[in-house]
Amino acid sequence: MIENELTEFNSFAHFTQKLNDLDRIKKDLKKGQLPQQIINFSDETMHKLYEICLKLFEEKSFKDAANSFLFLATLNPHHAGYWLGLGMATQMCHDYETAIDAYELAACLEIANPVPYFYLGKCYFAIHELENSLQALNLAIEIASEFEEYQELREQAETAKDLLLDHF
Repeated sequence: MIENELTEFNSFAHFTQKLNDLDRIKKDLKKGQLPQQIINFSDETMHKLYEICLKLFEEKSFKDAANSFLFLATLNPHHAGYWLGLGMATQMCHDYETAIDAYELAACLEIANPVPYFYLGKCYFAIHELENSLQALNLAIEIASEFEEYQELREQAETAKDLLLDHF
C-alpha cells in the first residue's frame, strides 16, 4: 500500500547529486535555507511523506514511523507535527527519553497545543520522574481548558494527574 505512494521518489539521482555537493549545502545552510529547500522538496511532497509516516504509525510499524518522522523533522525542524509524530512513535518503542525530547520541541513550536504536554506527562511517568510528569499534565490541563476541541484531552490529563497524585 505505501509503496504505491512512493512512486515520485523512485529516482534519487537528483537528490544524490545535490547531497554530494557539500560546499553548496554548507553555503545554503549558512544562508538560512532548510534542508527541505536545499533538496527542493515542496510542502506538498512533505505532506505526502507525512501521510506515509502516519500510515506507518497506524499500522504499528513504530520504528519505521519514528525513522520517517525523524527524516521529516531533519528536513524541516520548524514543523511541530513532525516532532509530535516522532515523539509518539518513539514513545511506542519505549524510547521515552527520545520521545521527551521530541515532545519538548513540538511544545516549543506550538506553545498553545496541549497534546505534547499530555504525552510528556506520560513519558515522564514511565521513567519515574513524577514531578516532571505532574508539571507536564498541569500544563496540558491549563492549555486544554482554553480550547473546546481539547476538552476530552483535558479530562484524560485530569484523570492521569489524579492517578499520579496517588503515587505521591
